[in-house]
Amino acid sequence: MVEAMTPRRLAIPASLEREGADFFAANHDRGRYFNPWGELKLPGPRELLKWQAGRRERPPRRLGELRTIDAPLEGLDVVGGDARLLWIGHASFLAELDGVRVLIDPIFGRAGGLVPRVTPAALGPDELPPIDAVLVTHGHHDHLDPASLRALARRFGPELPFIVPRALGRCLPGACKRIVELEWWDALRLGAIEIALVPAQHWHRRIIDTNRALWGGFVLRGSRTIYHAGDTGYFGGFRMIGEVFGGVDLACLPLGAYEPRWFMGSQHMSPESSIDAFHDLGARHLVGMHWGTFDLSDEPVDAGPRLLREELAARGLDDARFHVLWPGGSIGLARDGAPRTHGVVER
Repeated sequence: MVEAMTPRRLAIPASLEREGADFFAANHDRGRYFNPWGELKLPGPRELLKWQAGRRERPPRRLGELRTIDAPLEGLDVVGGDARLLWIGHASFLAELDGVRVLIDPIFGRAGGLVPRVTPAALGPDELPPIDAVLVTHGHHDHLDPASLRALARRFGPELPFIVPRALGRCLPGACKRIVELEWWDALRLGAIEIALVPAQHWHRRIIDTNRALWGGFVLRGSRTIYHAGDTGYFGGFRMIGEVFGGVDLACLPLGAYEPRWFMGSQHMSPESSIDAFHDLGARHLVGMHWGTFDLSDEPVDAGPRLLREELAARGLDDARFHVLWPGGSIGLARDGAPRTHGVVER
């Protein structure tokens, strides 16, 4: 799907822009990006040492057995629908909406070349069906992996678009020839759908370039709306995103990398916070991500889904709207909005 993709700013109602002014405000100054609703205070070396010292007393690495679904593309065909998601693992999704197919935050091997996978990627670059674009939410090594992007560029050719936040293009490998950068609330057309970059409460660093590139989440809008949060702490912008897009059909929200809360809380969400974000977004279905792939924090890598179920029960919420897939699992929405799933973690 080779076409001109010119970013434009979304039309935001003036009343909403006044109400949520911080979430629509300028987010950069002299080449550095920031969260305009309140600068994110990142833990320093002292906090990092305190956390690492405490990891000697952490719980087991996992609570149970983890699995990866075989023949994942067959499962994707089974669920059908105009809006479909296949979870490759961590934050990596194959998303399909109105015939347009994109990869979000693809990583097929180790994070940063160093952190091993607990579960393998459900699909490799050579196993993928044709795709129309690659979306990268931010520059951290478990979301932007040069080796994975290079493999995709080789597989699909120089016309494959890589859609990224502003100033992140310089972090992509040279094999990625067609790069489109977006600011928050920018959108572009790709075939039958619109792709928009929206705010997230996070930060950027590859090596020594702290906050020299933007970060965010993505919204895919067509006959349905799909939201991918990227990495984010809980913040008031979720409600603004829901208001701008009139709710979300499928919200990909994190269930892992949240302990210890004092260290992770401002930049990563716990399952409880993801439930709050789900409601703020006006979402119809939550799809869990960011668990079971990399051992990045203190909770067991499979703790998030259990905590999600416990919290849903404590709040008296219908768990039929909250979906936890094994890597390689998929979900699709039928024309009447009913979900069909393949490869779900048993409740």
